[in-house]
Amino acid sequence: MTNIYVFSATGTSLQVAKDIAANLDSCRIISIAKEMQKGKWDISAENAGFVFPCYYGDTPQIVKDFITGAGEVKAGYVFAVATAGGNIGYSLKNFDKALHSRNLKLNYGREIIIATSYMPGWYYNMISPSKDKLDANINNAREYCKKIADDVSHRIYEPYTKSYIGYKIPQIISPSRYVNDTRPWDSEFSVSGSCNGCKICESVCPVKNIEFRNEKHHFKGNCQRCMACVQHCPQSAFVIADKPMNKNKYTHPDISVKELSNFNQ
Repeated sequence: MTNIYVFSATGTSLQVAKDIAANLDSCRIISIAKEMQKGKWDISAENAGFVFPCYYGDTPQIVKDFITGAGEVKAGYVFAVATAGGNIGYSLKNFDKALHSRNLKLNYGREIIIATSYMPGWYYNMISPSKDKLDANINNAREYCKKIADDVSHRIYEPYTKSYIGYKIPQIISPSRYVNDTRPWDSEFSVSGSCNGCKICESVCPVKNIEFRNEKHHFKGNCQRCMACVQHCPQSAFVIADKPMNKNKYTHPDISVKELSNFNQ
């Protein structure tokens, strides 16, 4: 039995997990966010896979917390796939560190490059793929997932890490140079008057950090900075650090809002 544990905000990592699972026997896809909402969770599988986006050259904190905070942690073989729009930095290396804290190690790792979701970045439009490039990336990813599934089924041992420079580049080019992490927290989020009250942001937030009440958005301080709310907003109503997020949006075209919401909540 293979369990694939997934954190996904724009749908990319979820679709990658589905494409891998489609080529494996006896495979379950499990939402990391939903498991953690239970308060207690275990990680137990003959083969344990993890699929998650790369954030700022690193593993999302929620994924690290999922590993370190689990009750029972047991797996015979561990594989991971990090998704990104540019490079995955040290995300798999730092993921492996989290595994070591629970006496596991990464046996096999890969990266899949499709599209960036970090809209606040000044470079966002520069590295966002065109429609043709995005289609090509998605098709390439689907084919690559077949190779990953074949490797996993044969328990290929091939850990995968990127260079230190790949880890540092996102920090060096950030608006505040040489700061470890300049991504905004939800205290810097607001919503413009273009909001139509559709509540999509509330439904897609993987950690239930947004509550829409009295026709206002209330942020609860548990933001993972995954950009799900920003990217899925049909009105481009979000404002971050006083800057409108009215750029071209990206969400995976094969994952609907309903599917993503049901998966995470």
